[in-house]
Amino acid sequence: MAIRYKKFEQTEYVMKIKKGKIIQQGPGLSFFYNTMTTSMIVLPATAFDTAFAYDDIMTSDFQKITVQGDISYTISDYQRAAKMVDFSYKNNKKEDSLTMAVAGQKMAKRMTNLIKVYTAKYISAKTIKEIITSADELANFLKTSLRKDETVQELGLQMIAVSILGILPQPETRRALEAATREEILKQQDDAVYKRRNAAIEQERIIKENELNTEIKIAEKEKEKQEKEMETERMMQEKQAELDAKKVANDISIEEERQKLVDLQTENEKKKSDAKAYDSEVLLRTFAGVDTEIIKALAVSGMDSKALIAKAFVEIGDKADKIGVLNVSPDLLETLAVN
Repeated sequence: MAIRYKKFEQTEYVMKIKKGKIIQQGPGLSFFYNTMTTSMIVLPATAFDTAFAYDDIMTSDFQKITVQGDISYTISDYQRAAKMVDFSYKNNKKEDSLTMAVAGQKMAKRMTNLIKVYTAKYISAKTIKEIITSADELANFLKTSLRKDETVQELGLQMIAVSILGILPQPETRRALEAATREEILKQQDDAVYKRRNAAIEQERIIKENELNTEIKIAEKEKEKQEKEMETERMMQEKQAELDAKKVANDISIEEERQKLVDLQTENEKKKSDAKAYDSEVLLRTFAGVDTEIIKALAVSGMDSKALIAKAFVEIGDKADKIGVLNVSPDLLETLAVN
């Protein structure tokens, strides 16, 4: 019988077993044990990283692709993991290292087989064009599926992360896809050029249409302006015609008034003349039977000196045939006129 002491690291989960029962377990234990009656199981308490690559996965359009990725997982239930995979501890560095490596390989193999199943299930429902651009969707699908998988739970494992590093088609398929994609890119480029040209033409059309609308509006404004000016001029002409008509009417009224005045003045003058004629006629009728000398005497008595002188010259003129020579000087006339 040999009593030994063993101290494990914190990264190692230890199960101390005696008579087929676990009497002590936990990470980083240290204890004395009897090599004849005690056995141990040591499982890694760190995460496992396993890479995978599949080159025979078929898409829904019968194209082979290669899928590369990586998964990370840990042991969540150590007792289940210890039942499914041999993690027995021999207290021999070489044998224990080999046992640990073999156990890790077995777990990785089972995990990669499961991943292949779910990967094939996902990819078989996708076309080649769909799958080569769905790395993130595939990673999420695998992570969700493995977390729910009963085999993973029976192994006592828990998924941490799934990464898809690449989804690659076969070389011939890749070249065909590249050609098709190149053509599609060129087509998109042509479409973009066509759209730009159309956009430029449409923009030019809009600009010309706006310019035409602007010209139309300007013409309409000019027309409205001309119509307003014509209307204003017409109204001014009408107003001027109305004023002229009023002026003519006023002038006519004035002329009519003047005519009436002239007629009245003429009538008055006529009446005055008739009155004078009547007076003269009455006067003549009055003096018709009166002696001429008496009339002369009456006329002389009412005349001034100038009138008398004038009358004297008239009488001299009447008797000129009886007068030989008569000299009338200016001085004499001046004297007679003054007197």
